[in-house]
Amino acid sequence: MDSRVAKALGAGAAVAALLGGCDSAADSVVRDTAQRFLTADPATACTMLAVRAMEDLTRHGREACPDALTEARAPGGTVSEVAIWGADAQAKAGAETLFLHEYEDGWRITAGGCQSRGPDVPYACLVGGP
Repeated sequence: MDSRVAKALGAGAAVAALLGGCDSAADSVVRDTAQRFLTADPATACTMLAVRAMEDLTRHGREACPDALTEARAPGGTVSEVAIWGADAQAKAGAETLFLHEYEDGWRITAGGCQSRGPDVPYACLVGGP
């Protein structure tokens, strides 16, 4: 699977850093959503993806999501950090970073398997991207 470059901008990360010390009910929901995504079987994890991430992963319907996700998914781990800014969030698990967005039906994964490439440089992601 080709790497995808997330457009996680430095402004979002800066806001997240400012809010990183705050613990809220939203933090728990984001943490739970990210952890469930990391530990779910591929079919269940696919239901947790944002539409754009799903379309990107399946190359607009040419591949089955569970198969494509199995190929693309990083090992993950336990969510250790959560940062929320507005309707967007970031969750870190080991060396992996997930990006989430809050929709009317709850938080969904917009990017996964993301690796930082340094300050002010967009993340490289295996699944989706903002």
